[in-house]
Amino acid sequence: MNDDKSQQGHSRAGDGDDKNALEWTVFAISLLLVLSILAYLGYQVYTDKPSSPDLVVEHYHDPSENAPQRYRVLVHNRGGETAEEVQVELALQRGGEELETAELSIGFAPKDSKREGWVSFKNAPGKTDTLVARVMSYKRP
Repeated sequence: MNDDKSQQGHSRAGDGDDKNALEWTVFAISLLLVLSILAYLGYQVYTDKPSSPDLVVEHYHDPSENAPQRYRVLVHNRGGETAEEVQVELALQRGGEELETAELSIGFAPKDSKREGWVSFKNAPGKTDTLVARVMSYKRP
């Protein structure tokens, strides 16, 4: 009698449970996903070459009913680092002489990103021969 009780008393929950195929499949897929993410992140760290921000400015005439001298300004950061407090200047010129300038301030431009804004001029750009856009300054974070 004591032998029957001792054999039953040593049996614990989970002993002898075999994993079924679904559990092994979920485990294998989860392990594969975690290892894939770790491999991708390791590759990104290994191949990433730090570089300073490379800001490129594009501008397009974008008139509206209330702002006929409005320009859309796109700032692309093609560099490998974020640029903060980007200051862009657009200048209307005629014969090499600056007639009017407009400034655009962008809070931050992450690497490989595009930011946009609009500027307006008082004078009609048709009276000028050149519109020059340039990045005046930025800070590294």
